[in-house]
Amino acid sequence: MIRAVLDGKPVGFLQSPGIAHETKSSFRFTVNGPGVLFDDVRIWQAR
Repeated sequence: MIRAVLDGKPVGFLQSPGIAHETKSSFRFTVNGPGVLFDDVRIWQAR
């Protein structure tokens, strides 16, 4: 499961069998429109 948090508050989640696949080695953001700016992104494995 992926959980999105903004300013310490949960704002969304996604659950899919492909997310925890044992050979998954990369993560990418996909956006619509001309572009987006991400700042201070942190990704870690849930316990």
